[in-house]
Amino acid sequence: MNKIYIVLLALGLFVLNTGCSDDFDDMNVKKDAVVDVEPKFFFNTIIQAPFANYQRNVNLYPDLYSQYWANTVSGFASPRYEYVDGWIGNQWKEHYTDYLRKAVAIQESVGDNPVFADALAIKEIWMVYWWSRMTDTYGDIPYFNAGTGESVPYTSQQEIYTDLFARLDAAIKSITGDAEQYKYDDGYDLIYNGDALQWRKFGNSLRLRLAMRISNADPAKAQAEAQAAANGPGGLLISNADVAKVPMWSKGWYDYLHQMAWNWNNIRMSKTFSDNLYNQSSVGEDPRAPKWFTYQVDGKPTTKEDAGFDKYLGIENGYNLVPADSDKNFATINLEGGYIDFAGDGGENGMYCPVMFYSEVKFLEAEAALRGWISGDANALYKEGVQASMDYVGVDGGDAIGYIDGLAALSGTNEAKLKQLITQKWLANFPNGVEGWADFRRTDYPDITLPKDGVSGSSTVAAGTWVKRVRYPDNEHLQNETNMPSALNTLTSDRMDIKVWWDTADTKTKDGSGLMNSNF
Repeated sequence: MNKIYIVLLALGLFVLNTGCSDDFDDMNVKKDAVVDVEPKFFFNTIIQAPFANYQRNVNLYPDLYSQYWANTVSGFASPRYEYVDGWIGNQWKEHYTDYLRKAVAIQESVGDNPVFADALAIKEIWMVYWWSRMTDTYGDIPYFNAGTGESVPYTSQQEIYTDLFARLDAAIKSITGDAEQYKYDDGYDLIYNGDALQWRKFGNSLRLRLAMRISNADPAKAQAEAQAAANGPGGLLISNADVAKVPMWSKGWYDYLHQMAWNWNNIRMSKTFSDNLYNQSSVGEDPRAPKWFTYQVDGKPTTKEDAGFDKYLGIENGYNLVPADSDKNFATINLEGGYIDFAGDGGENGMYCPVMFYSEVKFLEAEAALRGWISGDANALYKEGVQASMDYVGVDGGDAIGYIDGLAALSGTNEAKLKQLITQKWLANFPNGVEGWADFRRTDYPDITLPKDGVSGSSTVAAGTWVKRVRYPDNEHLQNETNMPSALNTLTSDRMDIKVWWDTADTKTKDGSGLMNSNF
């Protein structure tokens, strides 16, 4: 991977189709010079987006809102639902000024060349993924014709989703897999190394994810898209070998979980996550717990027993003044526990940032089967999802079987079954906070607590209410309010307790048994 960064550094700032005149270009460009930037160079930087600026873009927002982690720095604003433009505002800027422009550059430079059909399809699938993250964060956003350098109107999230499904359908169907196709190989495609058929499986699986995302907002469309995904050419992800994850070079510096949870000690496991590691199966402790977590004692990883605890404990989310010794008393990331995404592959890849686990696909299939949208036994698919997660994390086979045998089968009403299913999906999706937060907003499962010290009076989230979206950046309000949705085009009205389109219910409406009445 080091050669990638050397090439990108040499490229520096890129310029496409610029110049005062053709004559000027002819005088200043050598006859044998390479003037076009290969698509793989642009694609390589776009695909690193999931871990770019990770602390500010993800860890201080979705990672906390999913309650995989809790922040342990007193006075930090986001755990109590405050917006900080210098943190999460970077996600907007990076998307519109960097990733989107590079995606447009790829399309404009090779869009008419049939040799690049697979490369363009892969680019489209990846950008659908990234667009879905953007709209799921904010709701309505500038979409159609964005990236051209012009100010464009905001598009409703419903319209964006309709177009994302169409783009996925077209991209998946256009993949050839032919050997003569241009490839993002030689390490430039950090996920599948240019394997278009693998990308096709990811594209179908992403389609299934997005279909289930809109299950409450537009059930008919969701059902149609779920069926199209399940029956799509090339199929879904079929094993842990298909997991979509972005590697981080072991010799580089990355703003990822190891920094926040170990080097900087800014986060610890959330109490919500810890509770669910111990209350799901009759065997007690989830065997993934010691793979994922450890205690930090004198700067070294230490088992719970050696650290003097009987469990891997998490701290409550949303403190303003964090209790003393939280670094010592609560579990943190285990970089040496054998879990590949935290420990690396022992070679050049030091860690991995998840995009989609195979286990997630099994849980998506289980939910679709529960809704009667695809064939299959929901309970069997649910158990397969847990097994896939155990295998991927590296749990001993006997321990995995014991835990799964100790899980209650899906039972009761469909709402009760969904709560069980989503809770296990949420556990298996760790540490993908983006997905954990999205599933909570969509289904209102699992049970996630409000901030310990209450919703901040400086937030735009009403007391006793969960955060539902991130507000638009300050610069949008300064320069583009005329294009914003009319209900959100002032700093006062741009609230973070306003639901996005596919989030149709309020967590506060759960009944006495902790169930919603809105998911079916």
